[in-house]
Amino acid sequence: MLHLQNISFEFGGNYLFKNIDWFIKPKERIALIGKNGAGKSTLIKLIVGQYELREGSMNKQGDLQIGYLSQDMISDDGSLTVLQTAKLAFKEAIQLQSEIDELIHKIESDPSDVNVQALADKQERFNVIGGYDMEHKTAEILEGLGFKTEDLDRPLEEFSGGWRMRVILARMLLEEPDLMLMDEPTNHLDLPSIEWLENYLLNYPGTVIIVSHDREFLNRMTTRTAELNAGQLYLWDGNYDFYLKAKEERDLLLARKAENQKQYIKEQEKFINRFRYKATKAKAVQSRIKMLDKLDAIEEIEDDQSNMNIQFKLSTKSGKVVMKMHNISKSFGDNEIFKNVDLEINRGDKIALIGANGTGKSTLLRIIADTEKYSGKRELGHQVIPSFYAQHQLESLNLKEDIITELKQEAPDRSETELRSVLGSFLFSGEDVYKKIKVLSGGEKARVALSKTLVSEANFLMLDEPTNHLDMASIELLIDALEQYEGTLIFVSHNRYFISKLANKVFWIEDEDVKHYPGTFEEYQYKMAQRKAQKETVKAEASKASSEKQSKNNWKQKDETAAELKKIKQKIENLEKQLKSLEQDKSKYEEQLAHTESLSEEDIVELSKKYDASLSSIAKLNSTMDDLVEDLILLEES
Repeated sequence: MLHLQNISFEFGGNYLFKNIDWFIKPKERIALIGKNGAGKSTLIKLIVGQYELREGSMNKQGDLQIGYLSQDMISDDGSLTVLQTAKLAFKEAIQLQSEIDELIHKIESDPSDVNVQALADKQERFNVIGGYDMEHKTAEILEGLGFKTEDLDRPLEEFSGGWRMRVILARMLLEEPDLMLMDEPTNHLDLPSIEWLENYLLNYPGTVIIVSHDREFLNRMTTRTAELNAGQLYLWDGNYDFYLKAKEERDLLLARKAENQKQYIKEQEKFINRFRYKATKAKAVQSRIKMLDKLDAIEEIEDDQSNMNIQFKLSTKSGKVVMKMHNISKSFGDNEIFKNVDLEINRGDKIALIGANGTGKSTLLRIIADTEKYSGKRELGHQVIPSFYAQHQLESLNLKEDIITELKQEAPDRSETELRSVLGSFLFSGEDVYKKIKVLSGGEKARVALSKTLVSEANFLMLDEPTNHLDMASIELLIDALEQYEGTLIFVSHNRYFISKLANKVFWIEDEDVKHYPGTFEEYQYKMAQRKAQKETVKAEASKASSEKQSKNNWKQKDETAAELKKIKQKIENLEKQLKSLEQDKSKYEEQLAHTESLSEEDIVELSKKYDASLSSIAKLNSTMDDLVEDLILLEES
């Protein structure tokens, strides 16, 4: 399908990777992993042709179609609707639709055989490529990714960047490329949309390569792992968890081999130094020198941030009740988010606030942090020291300061070594800590703001999507720190691995209320699965009852039909008797009219009237009979 041979990429005098060999097969599900800066996005851009390949070769299957999803992609035209933008995936079908419309218009004035045949050919091709289904299929995928039906006809420009990325993702899925390259596809997706995407991709017939920091997504989606590390590509058969176990065994083996090699080199150098100037050993010394020159050094695999850690310092212990909320209500115009909510958060709670985008999770978190207007009563507990992290916290950063100074101002009692360790956990190492905040990207500023939150002495943390902009190693370090955190935590996240490792309670918004489950995320998922199964059982039973009722109604209808049939048949029998009598009268009148010699003129007139009346009656009876026979046929067919 696709073969990369001796691929190297040099940037600024340094090689990101060198002499990579990678054979990508059909129907593979591959996780492409590595620390930030290892070259994952660069390798993908080489494959799709965004970067020029200067060293090595890339052999593609002749008609290979490649799709690419990147976080820096933007929409073509914001004035198009959501549906129209996603439908751009059907380029041939859209072009054919335009040609079909033109031909139909042309045939109105020139219905020649040539035009009619051309129209038939184009309509047949339109059907073969799925043109008649493209509207339905596009809407189905967009709704799977979280759009409401009423959103599909809104202009794309009305939506945020995250929602626009969903449209771009939908368009790529609709294009159905042979090879799909996805760079952080779960960014901007909520839990329901992530689960929908998983189910879709599991049944996708092509090959999928995924770069993601969502561990649960990789575990569910991938069967092979490609690791970029220290300029080399290592391939593993298995998902991310399998890779971690296999990598640990490999690293231990390499460490032992490297240590043995060092010991061997040390012994050879000792021999060389000892006998360098002895004529009788000159040949042996030269032999060992040449051997060491040819020896390939065994290098241990880099262990990302293994010496980094985050430690919380809590100077004050909060009271048992951290926060009480009574009759809390919130709405945006006519859109009521929740109403008369009562909540209590206790010391030691680690609460995951989950749900689909737009349900009000971040709004509730802001109310808890007292940065959002609301109605009702909110009480902060005894000796509670809160700290809130969200994207808007970036605005509070001092752009003139460097990173390390910004943290020192938040935690003046912490040593520079401690602060560097925290920053190192969030991808700021070495001289990076002296960068001015004004030159940082949005993601880098978010990591600084999160670092500030974590070095504070807060005993109540409120975190809104804390794993955004973090790599997997940083997420693991953050999880380790929060697992040991002795304060109280409530957080919004769509990262299921992060949630499952930390949450001992789950909150979600439903029916204008905040529901809660007093257990882990896995227990909550099991409970929700049971609830869904019960609903489906109730629905199935209701459907069965409805079917039985319908069946009874059908039998009742059949009985009524049989009775009606009987009535009609009786009417027909009566009509047939009347017709027979009228036919006899008619024959009698005909015979009498044939012998009018003995009749007076008045008798002839009277006889003619009776004859005409009998004819009219016969015609009416025949018409009635025909109607009854039609009714009889219809009832018998039903």
